[in-house]
Amino acid sequence: MEVVVVDDRETPLSGVAVELAQGAADEALRTRTDEHGVALFEGLEEGRYRFRLLDVEPALWRVLGRLPLPPRAAGAAPRWGSVSRPKPLSWTCEGTESLAVLAAKLGVRPSRLIDASTGQPLTPEVAPAPGTRVEVLPFAHEWTTVETGFRHVVHRIGLPLSLVVVLRDGTHHPRAHQPYLLKVWLDDEEELPAREGMTDAEGRMAQVLPARAARGEVTVSPGRDDERKVTLRFAALRATSAPEGLQERLENLGFSCGGERGQFGPKTRLAVEWFQYALGLPPSGEADEATCAALGLLHRS
Repeated sequence: MEVVVVDDRETPLSGVAVELAQGAADEALRTRTDEHGVALFEGLEEGRYRFRLLDVEPALWRVLGRLPLPPRAAGAAPRWGSVSRPKPLSWTCEGTESLAVLAAKLGVRPSRLIDASTGQPLTPEVAPAPGTRVEVLPFAHEWTTVETGFRHVVHRIGLPLSLVVVLRDGTHHPRAHQPYLLKVWLDDEEELPAREGMTDAEGRMAQVLPARAARGEVTVSPGRDDERKVTLRFAALRATSAPEGLQERLENLGFSCGGERGQFGPKTRLAVEWFQYALGLPPSGEADEATCAALGLLHRS
């Protein structure tokens, strides 16, 4: 028997934990999918079994169908172990992860994430602070019936990411009702089809991205004299206390740091001053606590 796990684009997923059990017995086999997304179970007696994806919320996977396997020589009888028990899932935040990315890492929906210290749900619009211990609300692992002699194809559903960007001109006024072109690259550098849209009255563009989106490029007013391109990085921001994290957020909000990266240079200082001026903060050019807090709140990460 084979279990093949694929993502939203039917690309095989490696390293996914799969568990197979016999009827109602408390014995199971466990393995992980290989580089082709295949979990192979050999030496089984003919018949029906139960299987599930471990540590993945049931709402995020489903069986697409099955294909008959060609006859093959019987392998050695498998060594059965006990059925695994649910274990608490948790994560210590580094300050670079959005809730959507954390949920994708932990195999659950964002609504199941809580602050371990308070037991309270986390706010979707605000990235957890560095050092925050995030836990997953317990969920029941559901089983699905499968049969020997077949390759069963399973869809591991991805969690989409929401992208909201407010576009402004050189005087920090919203670029309202402007056409834009959005290009998106996945984490394997594959480029998705470009998306066209129009900003709203506040200069806002909103898109839903696949969970594997890594970076993007927005061209505002393409082909016109006031055309402008903005480079975006998704779910990979460093903390605002780091120069790179400060610069990435400023750039995303339209305050150019002049290409400076990793060092707090004069162009970054000028970008901070403009940001402070736009928000009514004292334009000191220093990335003080109030400025970093305002930057994180406005950027929503």
